[in-house]
Amino acid sequence: MTYSITADWALARAALDETSTPSAGPLSARPHVPGEAFWLRGEETRLAFARFVNMARRQRGWSIEKLADDADIEVGELMSIEQDGGHEPELRTIWRLSEVFDVSQARLMELAGLASPKDTQAIEEAVRYAARSTAITALTAEEQAAFDGLVSVLRDKAK
Repeated sequence: MTYSITADWALARAALDETSTPSAGPLSARPHVPGEAFWLRGEETRLAFARFVNMARRQRGWSIEKLADDADIEVGELMSIEQDGGHEPELRTIWRLSEVFDVSQARLMELAGLASPKDTQAIEEAVRYAARSTAITALTAEEQAAFDGLVSVLRDKAK
């Protein structure tokens, strides 16, 4: 079996994500993210994901270092997630955070922009919440209520 990959095809693929690292194998094609339209949504959902991680950590009174230790992930990865809304987290990071925060891994992947959302309404809610939330040192009662609602959506184990 031979493959015919043209230079045009390779350039078109490279243009899809200028910040990506070249890779090979089945995950390099990103089969879990269909089409250009979702790529645009991925940026918005990653912002909501960043807010979720930040608020879940703060709600527990944890430092970034404590969360990194508990989740067994790099401090730099967590800092990138919380401070760079466009950062695309590693799949392992999503898995570890879903375990630590006791939320659905599938829903967290959707929120991080790494999977197509099965329930677009829940993702839209999360994006709207992230858009109107602001960084503060402690969660207000209103933020806590909104955060609890988001957690309940994320805890709903995707089937």
